[in-house]
Amino acid sequence: MGSFFSMLRGSSGGHSTGAARNSRDAEPTARFSKQFTDFILNLGDLRNIEYIQENFPEGYNMLLTGHGLIQDIRDYQGGGEEIRVAISQPTEENEEAAWRKICPSAALLLKCFEYAQDIDRIIPTILEELCSQVSDQDLGKSDRNRGLARLLADLMQNAFTFDALKASIPAIQNDLSYYRRTHARMAKSQDENIARNVIPQDVSNQMSLFYAYHNPMVKAVVDSASQFAKSSRTEALVLNSLSTLAAGSFNTLKQSKADSPESEQLCVFVLVTCCVLYDWISPEGISNPQSTIDIKAVVDTVSGRKLVDTTTADSMLRSNCRTYR
Repeated sequence: MGSFFSMLRGSSGGHSTGAARNSRDAEPTARFSKQFTDFILNLGDLRNIEYIQENFPEGYNMLLTGHGLIQDIRDYQGGGEEIRVAISQPTEENEEAAWRKICPSAALLLKCFEYAQDIDRIIPTILEELCSQVSDQDLGKSDRNRGLARLLADLMQNAFTFDALKASIPAIQNDLSYYRRTHARMAKSQDENIARNVIPQDVSNQMSLFYAYHNPMVKAVVDSASQFAKSSRTEALVLNSLSTLAAGSFNTLKQSKADSPESEQLCVFVLVTCCVLYDWISPEGISNPQSTIDIKAVVDTVSGRKLVDTTTADSMLRSNCRTYR
């Protein structure tokens, strides 16, 4: 039975050298930069997406849903003016006008919150598949794991993008705050268009907690992955899989072996994703000397690379990691 690396190395066209194997006795961070030197991870091939579509339709549909939600968030129209008038001139007419304005926004924020719950359910499935062991000769499983790595990268790209947009749109918090402030009154409204769009109070309370975090979607991924590793007692396997994926992505970038600009960008996403998840799952964090991912080497490699809009990969690491700042 082979390791996760053995499953993926079919994509590199090579095998571990004796020097690479011997380097595993070195310090963990030194080992990261020396091991798997022949492991190159290219995920831009369209076949990876086709494999996800055919074999993991739930994950593929989540990608499409996430892309749509992100576009809706980019076009977010807050009810700032209507809310200002309703607060300064609190008449029933003004309050209902504010509600009509923010109801579509609240419905969108609910969809994003439900999307985060879907992520919470699918991440354990992805990690469990990545950590499973199969024969080294099982090339179908190797295809599966490249597809899963691509799926994980794309899901995390959606999460990073959503959180960056949420942080840049103050109207989201303002709308949600006013929505909850007047929830009880609007639930009793005689206007059917208002009353039927009221979100149950327990759900709106959960939404408020969700959006209170600066990185709510990434937190959903991190919490789900951490809970899976803890409850399934596969922490070591998960960390090993993440460090292996990170090593492949690191080598691809460091050696300029990406087969396309898309593959290169996906490697950046995979590398940042692995670092963030590793940092939260490992009790000691990624900055610990015993970490099997060399965060300093990673930052040197991804520094200045754009990850989401104008946000660089190194900035994303600092804002989402637990022990690295």
